[in-house]
Amino acid sequence: MKIATVCSKDNILEYKKIGANAFIFGLLNFSSGYHNELSIEEIKELRTIYDGELFIAVNKNMFNSELEELEKELIELDKLNINGILFYDISVLSLHNRLNLKTPLVWNQTHMVTNYNTCNYYYEKGCTYGVIASEITLDEINEISKKTKMKLFVNVLGYQVMGYSRRSLLSNYFKSIGKEKEKNNYTIVNNGEEYIVKEEDKGNAFLFGKPLNGSNIIKDLDVEYIILNDYNFTNDVFKSALELYAKLVETKDDKYALELDKLVGDNRGFFFTKTIYKVKKND
Repeated sequence: MKIATVCSKDNILEYKKIGANAFIFGLLNFSSGYHNELSIEEIKELRTIYDGELFIAVNKNMFNSELEELEKELIELDKLNINGILFYDISVLSLHNRLNLKTPLVWNQTHMVTNYNTCNYYYEKGCTYGVIASEITLDEINEISKKTKMKLFVNVLGYQVMGYSRRSLLSNYFKSIGKEKEKNNYTIVNNGEEYIVKEEDKGNAFLFGKPLNGSNIIKDLDVEYIILNDYNFTNDVFKSALELYAKLVETKDDKYALELDKLVGDNRGFFFTKTIYKVKKND
């Protein structure tokens, strides 16, 4: 099991020494929800100091007007010897296959990666990897892993995106109340729970205010990669968490899981809670 880290490019060599095996960055202008977007030129520069596993997210919804530029970006990415392209929009898969590009694809349709049949479908279409949805249980993840050839990523540490809107909701809100928006991140409270509203050029992300921490599933988790995201953590806290996860992956010793719980909390997300969809009847 390898540790894939979402972080700033300035931290990449330090985090590699601590225990990160791979890194994920968003592609500038073609990713959403990433705080660490890089241009093609910046990726080229990064490759001069780091030759390890590198994945690039091209995960925004694409407009027809963007397809020509997207094709150019994919062709340039294909020259950089990266390990995979995370995609959401099917246009990336279509262009990749039509252009016969060699860079492996990572199916990353957020809430859709939930069963082995669909994983196998995308594998047959040319996707080597998949990022498992954050709404399924540990048992379900392991069942998918056993029944697909796809190499899987699972988010285990970080503030999880609950939803995304292409609207600039924060800007629109402050405009409606006649005030200036002073920052791009705000914390709101609803029913006693905190949520983070994060605005970027392409829209608004909504994140749960407690970081996910899957420390107690590592010894039973059967996937190729776990993902640790440093967004909203202090540098010292994240470095400590990364070091503990590296030790936990290596040893499967529960003492490191307990230390992680003390450090970042014990929010397990849906690892042990099945998602049940209900239609409410009209009263």
